[in-house]
Amino acid sequence: MYACYRGGAHHSLGRLKYVYRKCELSTTERPKSNLFKPTDADGLRKGTADLQTELADALSYSSEIIEKAVSQSQVAIEAKRKKENALAEHLKIPPSIQGARLSKKRKKYKETAFSLSSKRSRHVTINGDGSLVNDSNAKVAPEVKPARLVSGLNRVLYQPVTLHSLRDSRTGVYNFDSSLEKITPDYLESKQDSNGFVTPYKDQRLLELARKFERKYVSSTSSMTSALSHLHFLLSNFRPLNIVNSPISKHFPQKNCRFTQGAQFPATIILRKLNRKVRSIDSDRSLDREIILSVLGHSLEEFLTEKTPQQEESYHYSKIDEFVLRSQLDAYDDNLPGTGVFDLKTRAVAAVRHDLSYVEKNNNHTGYEIDKVYGEFESLEREFFELIRSTLLKYSLQARIGKMDGIFVAYHNISRMFGFQYLPLDEIDYIIHSSHDSAFWRALERRNETFRQIYGDESFITSYQRKERKIASQVADAEFKMSIILLKNILTYIEDKLKSHNVKDWKMCKIMMKTKEVTKTRANGQQFNFPVMKVMALALPSNYADMPLVTKNKTQEEILEQIDAIQKYNEELSTSQLDSMIGFEVRVDHFYKSHPDSVHLPAFARVENNVLDVKTCHMISSKLYEDYYQDPRKYRNPSFFHAKDVQTWRTMCKFRDIEIKSDLKKLYNELLDEKLQSLRDQTIVKETATKPNEREAIMQRLKIVCTSNNRKSQDLKCDQSAADAPSQFQAKLRAYAKKGMIRRKHMDALERQRIGQVSQAG
Repeated sequence: MYACYRGGAHHSLGRLKYVYRKCELSTTERPKSNLFKPTDADGLRKGTADLQTELADALSYSSEIIEKAVSQSQVAIEAKRKKENALAEHLKIPPSIQGARLSKKRKKYKETAFSLSSKRSRHVTINGDGSLVNDSNAKVAPEVKPARLVSGLNRVLYQPVTLHSLRDSRTGVYNFDSSLEKITPDYLESKQDSNGFVTPYKDQRLLELARKFERKYVSSTSSMTSALSHLHFLLSNFRPLNIVNSPISKHFPQKNCRFTQGAQFPATIILRKLNRKVRSIDSDRSLDREIILSVLGHSLEEFLTEKTPQQEESYHYSKIDEFVLRSQLDAYDDNLPGTGVFDLKTRAVAAVRHDLSYVEKNNNHTGYEIDKVYGEFESLEREFFELIRSTLLKYSLQARIGKMDGIFVAYHNISRMFGFQYLPLDEIDYIIHSSHDSAFWRALERRNETFRQIYGDESFITSYQRKERKIASQVADAEFKMSIILLKNILTYIEDKLKSHNVKDWKMCKIMMKTKEVTKTRANGQQFNFPVMKVMALALPSNYADMPLVTKNKTQEEILEQIDAIQKYNEELSTSQLDSMIGFEVRVDHFYKSHPDSVHLPAFARVENNVLDVKTCHMISSKLYEDYYQDPRKYRNPSFFHAKDVQTWRTMCKFRDIEIKSDLKKLYNELLDEKLQSLRDQTIVKETATKPNEREAIMQRLKIVCTSNNRKSQDLKCDQSAADAPSQFQAKLRAYAKKGMIRRKHMDALERQRIGQVSQAG
C-alpha cells in the first residue's frame, strides 16, 4: 500500500493524488501512467475488516507523508523565491525577464515522488503444475529434488557458520573423504553437452507463467542480483557489514568491514520486449567475460554432489508484485528446515580472485594454499572475510528469491579443495542487515535501561530485550520486497520516458544503474552523507549482441583489442542514440515508528488496578511509550528497536530527471568505463619490475626504513605507483603463494616417504 505524490515540489495541493495498493479503492481517478498501477495480493484475499484496516492505515500514512513533503517543499520554495527576488532586485532584472528565467530554471529538472511499503507484498511459490502455494511464507520442498552432497559433507550443514578444514594441517588427518582434495584438470573444461544456463528471454516456461498470472516481467536470480544489490545500497544507505559474533575472530586485523569496490560495480541489464505485455530482464553479458572460476563453479557441482550429467535440472518459480522469477536449485538435504534446498558456491582463494590474470598466465595455478582456520593470510578466516565483503549480498538475494535455507561454500585454489562452510540465510541476514550507528546504539542503551528498571531483569530479558537476529531477517525481507516494487517502478518509468521521447518501437533497452554516496553540508557547516542511485537507459538496435568477451586461446593484446572495440562501439552507440537516451536520479527518505503492540503496559502501572498512584502510572506510561525514533533521518541506516516496528517502515522515493544531454552522456561513459576497467584488470598481467633481492628493490626498502621515523612496518608502503606494477596486496599474496609452493613440496616429499615405508613394511 502506498500513497503517491506526483509532479515535484512546485505542484500545488490540488495536484496530489492517492492510490491504495492491494484494494480497489481510490479517492481520485488513477493516473494514466501505469507506474503506480495497483497490483493484486498475489492470489491472497483479505476480509472486509482487513481492507478497512488497510484503508485506514493508508489514509493515515498518506496524510503524514504528504503533509511532511508539502511542508518541506513549501519552506524550500519560499526560501528559494526570497533568494531569487533579492538577487533580481540587486541586479535590477525586469519582472518579465525574471519570470522567464525562473520558468526556464524550473524546467531543468522534473520530479516524481511516491512511497513504498512491503506490508502487503507477497512472494508466492508457483508449483510445477502452475498452482500457487496458498501460504506465501510456506517453504514447500521442490517436486524435482536437487542432488545431495557426497562423502559426508552433509555434516557441515549441521554445524552452520563454522569453518571446516578438509584436512588437519598438524596431524595430516582428513576430516572428510581425501578424494575431495584434488581437483582434476578435466573440471576446468567447459562441457558443451551439459545443460547450460538458459537466459530468461529464451525460457518459454517463464513466458507461460507470466501470461497465466498476468505479470509483466520475467527474470532469473543471476540476472536480478546486480540491480537488487544497488537497491540495497540505496535503501540501507550502505549499511556496514556486521562481523561481530561471526567466525571472524577478534584478532583479525581488519575490523572495518564494508563492501568492496567490485561489489559496487554498476549493474547492467537488458530489458527485452517478449510480446506486447511481457518483458524479460537479462544480464548484459557484453560487458562481462567467462573466467575459469565460472566454468569451475558449474563443473564442481558434480564433484561435490551426487548429481549426474543426465540428471534433470531443478528450478523454483515464484511471483512477487509484477515479476515471475526463476531460481536454479543446486542441492538438497532432508534434515534442513523449510524447503531443504540450499545453494552451492565454490570460492577461490584471495590470491586467485585478486590476481586472476597472473594466475591464468601461470596455467591457472597458484601456490597459495589454506593451512589453518584463523589468521590474516592462508586461512579460512581470510577467505570468509573476503566473501562477506564481495559476494555475500548476491548470495543472500539468490537464496531469498529461491526460498532456500542457505549457502554451502567450498573454498579452493583451482587445484585443491581446502575447506567448507554452511551459511543459513538468517545468519547471512544478520551479517548484512544488523549493524547500526552510534546514535541508534545510544538510544537503544537508554531504552534498555528504562525498560529494565520498569519491568525487572526477568521480564526484560524474556520479553523486551532486542531480538537483533529476528529484526535483521525481517529487515532483509522487507527491503527485498520494497526493492522489487521500486525496480518495477524504475522499469515502468523508463518505458514511459522512452514513449515521451517518441521511442515506441524499441525491442531491447540497455539499463545501467549505480548507487553512490553523496556528501552535503548543512547550513551549520555539518556534513552528512546520503545515497543516490543514478539510472540511465537507451534503446538498442535490433542487431545488438550481448555476448561475453572471448578470452580462450587469446593473447593479452588480443583481449585488450576486443575491450577497446567494445568501448568504441558503446561510445558510438551513445552518440547515435543520444536524443533517445534517458537518465534520472533516485533518492529515498525513510519513515517508521513504534508498533502499538511492541510495548505493553504492566499491570502494576495501570491506573484501574490501584497499585501505584495516578502520577506514577502516567510517568511509567510516558517512559514506555516514549518516541525513541523521533526523526528516523538522524540514524544513518534504517534501524529498529522491535521486530514489529519493521511493519511500520515506509519509504518516500523521488525520481529526478537528468535532462541535460551532456550530463547523460558523461554518466553513461563513467559507468561504461568502470565496467570495462574491471575487464582490463582481469586481463592485464601485472609483473613486478624488480626482484626482491635486486639492488634497486633493496635500496628502495632501505630508503623507507631510514626515513620511517620508527613507524610500524605495516604502515610503510613501497612505491607501486606504476600502472603496470602489482599492488602491495598482490605482491604480498604472490609471496605467500611462493611460501605455499615450498611447503607443498615438503609435504609431498614426506607423503612419498610415508608411502615408501608402508610398502617396505608390507
